[in-house]
Amino acid sequence: MLRYESAGKVGVSAARSILEEIGSLQRTWWRGALGLDPSEDDRPAILKGKTALFHPPGAIPDEDDVFMAFADAAFIIERLAAWAKKYRIKWRLSMHDEDWGAIDPTGPTKPLREQLGKWAGRAKVFETGPASWAIPAERRETLLARHSSRKAPGPPP
Repeated sequence: MLRYESAGKVGVSAARSILEEIGSLQRTWWRGALGLDPSEDDRPAILKGKTALFHPPGAIPDEDDVFMAFADAAFIIERLAAWAKKYRIKWRLSMHDEDWGAIDPTGPTKPLREQLGKWAGRAKVFETGPASWAIPAERRETLLARHSSRKAPGPPP
């Protein structure tokens, strides 16, 4: 489970813009979708969310699950990095309740980049920038089709 949370309260206008952008995303998610919940409505609020990335062991071949989970995590991190820069937000990230680092307006912190670098190696994906990766779209589409019977993603649990 990938968890992400703003380190401080996000202004109402920025939070609304972020939530509207999430609502307009057109993406077929591998397991769970990007989602954020504000701690308060109509006031500056902490934004937090979580996304299930992996399927249960044995449900999907590991190589496929690792690649697809990374593809969704990379997409989420790219979005968080864009919002961090645009709205001057710092995001804290954790995976399976382990602190993985943060994203601030300058991009992912060194601990997060190191964690993602290890995972990218397992997924056989190359980094193209401080918060972006070359995810082969054709491979992603092939795996979505091959595993089309997997549980359809809904909102984060």
